[in-house]
Amino acid sequence: MKTTLHILLILVLSYIFFFHNLGNYSLKEPDEGRYAEIPREMVETGDYVVPHLDYVRYFEKPPLLYWATALSFKIFGVSEWSARLPNALAALLTVLILYLAVTRWFTPEAALLSAVILISSFGFFTMARILTIDMLLSCTLFLSLIFFYEFYRQKKAGAMYLFYACLAMATLAKGPVAPLLMAVSLLIFLTLERRVSFPKVLLSGKGLLLYAILVLPWFIAVALREKEFLWFFFVDQNFLRFLTQKHHRSGPIYYFLPVLFGGLFPWSIFIPRAVAAFWRRGEFHLFLIWFLVVFLFFSLSGSKLPPYILPAFPALAILLGNLFQDRAGRPTPGRSEILVCQFLFGLFALAGLLVATGAGSSYLRAEPETLTTLSGLKGFSIAVVCFSVLCIGLLCLQMMRSSRPLFLILTCFSLAVVVLLMMHTHLIDKVNTTKELAQIINQKKAGGKPIVVNFASFDETLPFYTRQKVYIASYKGELEMGSTYQDSQQMFLSNEELAYLFKSERQVLCVLKATRLQHLRDLGMENVQILGCQGGRCLVSNK
Repeated sequence: MKTTLHILLILVLSYIFFFHNLGNYSLKEPDEGRYAEIPREMVETGDYVVPHLDYVRYFEKPPLLYWATALSFKIFGVSEWSARLPNALAALLTVLILYLAVTRWFTPEAALLSAVILISSFGFFTMARILTIDMLLSCTLFLSLIFFYEFYRQKKAGAMYLFYACLAMATLAKGPVAPLLMAVSLLIFLTLERRVSFPKVLLSGKGLLLYAILVLPWFIAVALREKEFLWFFFVDQNFLRFLTQKHHRSGPIYYFLPVLFGGLFPWSIFIPRAVAAFWRRGEFHLFLIWFLVVFLFFSLSGSKLPPYILPAFPALAILLGNLFQDRAGRPTPGRSEILVCQFLFGLFALAGLLVATGAGSSYLRAEPETLTTLSGLKGFSIAVVCFSVLCIGLLCLQMMRSSRPLFLILTCFSLAVVVLLMMHTHLIDKVNTTKELAQIINQKKAGGKPIVVNFASFDETLPFYTRQKVYIASYKGELEMGSTYQDSQQMFLSNEELAYLFKSERQVLCVLKATRLQHLRDLGMENVQILGCQGGRCLVSNK
């Protein structure tokens, strides 16, 4: 009965944090546009082997997310909601497996607390609502970790096969980084546990065969069709991405410290205490090691993006949930941690006050549309101020500083933030997207089929919303490798070819940054008609 009630509560919270209004805001540049358009083209063309972005070969990532999203499109139709659904389901699956595993190994109470912590962490629920590979990778890696630990404890063959199956899915989600992270973590764990002979048990011939059967067919199929794939995928996109800064996503060694703090907020304040409490307890070693390996691996990488450490979040949630459960009825934080909580809530209140009063607008060098969006968030900002001040006040009361009241305060704050955000999806809808410009283009299609061009950049939501090829002028970006294929070269225009096209009888619709409008005129395109602008981008026409 208790487990049933816990799961019902988890499902209700997951709906609010992961699914509510999931399709009520536009896809965002660049990741959501990319990871929605590739599966849309798979459904359109029927080619589920070689990924294409804007009908150009795209080999940067394996296909698991594309396949999951394409399946969602086939079942529910093409939309923002169906594009994001696989990620939200992956987040829900992660939370449910976490709850069941912690219930089995620890207590149902610790399991519920761990699940709620993960659900309500800012970074986790945000990534559940954004279409990227990282949530699917986190889910499959966490499942692999859980099934390994079950096999380690119980020696059941079924758990071993599930470990290899989930690790295969993680490999198909993001490539060799998945087995690498797992192998390093397990070797360190088994060495500390003095079980150096256990890898011989784990490296089962049947398990490895299952992994190979699931992983190799796609890699072999692509390699047979596209001879450039193996070098580009394994060397350029994995080996060189880690060792060099050629992809221009570098950062200092401490890059992920603020990411970790913000991503697990409001629970991240207690990470040091959780690590200190459990590093001597053997039953938590695997989760501590996993967190440290993921965090250090990406900190040392030459390519860094905030979502990269998302796979560490479920393991940290287990530590934090057990911390709050172990301290039930007793003061969990020290005075310094309470002061940090109050200080951070104070920052939230101050930021909300600046937005609500408009006092911060004069310090922002932002587009007028951004300032308009901020002004539309006055109600949201006032509510954040009120909740922040309320939390500060509650934390001043001694009775609210024990484990359970504090847990409720932090959970309710996260819940308030996500509910308030989802009440303002009409504003989020307009930010960092080409959706409105694409709607104008689609209206123009009624009188014929215009040529659509992106100038000096590639806005990856544009082909998704226009449902057609977008020619790219004076830019290649991440499509550079695909542009070398003869059947794709016509998609990429020089300045001279764009100018010639603009002066032709065909209607040309061009999307570009507003700051580059004069550059078009400098190229001799005098008959530029501005049809609309959104978020620093403009849509212009030659007719």
